[in-house]
Order: sequence, then structure tokens, then C-alpha cells
Amino acid sequence: MNLTQHAATDASMAQEIRTHHAAMVADLDRLAGALRDAEPETRAGARVTLAKWFEDVLVPHADEEERTTYAAAAGLPEGRLLIEAMVREHVLIKRLVALCVQAPDGAVAAAYGRAVLATFDSHQSTENEIILPLLLQAQGVSLAEVVGESHGHHHVHDGHQHGHQH
Repeated sequence: MNLTQHAATDASMAQEIRTHHAAMVADLDRLAGALRDAEPETRAGARVTLAKWFEDVLVPHADEEERTTYAAAAGLPEGRLLIEAMVREHVLIKRLVALCVQAPDGAVAAAYGRAVLATFDSHQSTENEIILPLLLQAQGVSLAEVVGESHGHHHVHDGHQHGHQH
């Protein structure tokens, strides 16, 4: 792959990550809103659905980022401190998730669900607007190789499209 193809592949991968983040924010907004707006008799089901999404989507996504894009960005002098802060935000998000799941009642869980949404929305904006451009501009870093087939994204390798979902 020549340099132009490499840049195009990485730009495409960055856009896929941004699209994936937007879909996650929309899903989280919908699920947290459903819990907030649920009638008392349907609140338990909405709470279980949100907790399952946290377990199946949000937490694995954070863990995967730490192994892929965060590891690459932390290796750059200008990324080290940023990534340290982003990992701390992952700790905060996971703490809020635990508080939501363990909340004593549905109204408290709904409040924590909205807190997870607000925190994650801000967090993914930093990823999209700072970390991805940092990786795209870094010499010797291939975003497609860093992400590979993980993270719910697809990439083109040897002329074929590959992908893996959580």
C-alpha cells in the first residue's frame, strides 16, 4: 500500500470510529432516556437493558480502546499525558456504570444513567477531536493497523474488507 492509500485507509478508519462513537452515544441516550421515562412497572426491564448494554458494549469498548488507540497515542510524546487523563475518565465512567447498576431504586439508577451519558459524550468528543487527529498526523502510526479488526470497525487489507464486532 502506498502512502496515499495508507492515508486514505486511516482517514476512513477514523471516520468509522467517529460514526461508531455517535451510534454509541445515540444508543446510550435512548437507553438512559428509556430508564428515566419508564413507568414504575416497566422500570426494572429498562434498567436491565441499560445494564446489559453497559456490560456488552460500553465497558468492552473502553477496554479495547486502551489496548489499541490509547496504547498507540500514549507512545507519542504529545499523547502520553492526554491518554493518562483519558484512562482516568474510563475509570470514572466505569464507576458511574457501577453506581447505576447498583443503585437502590430506578430513579437513582436513571440519574446515574444520564451521568454516564454526559460523561461518555464528552469523553468520545475528545477521542474524535484530539486523539484521532493526533494518531492520523503521527509519523509511523497506522490507525488501521492499531485498530485492526477490533473495536467493531472494518478495514481494508489486501483488497478485502474485514471486520469484527464485540
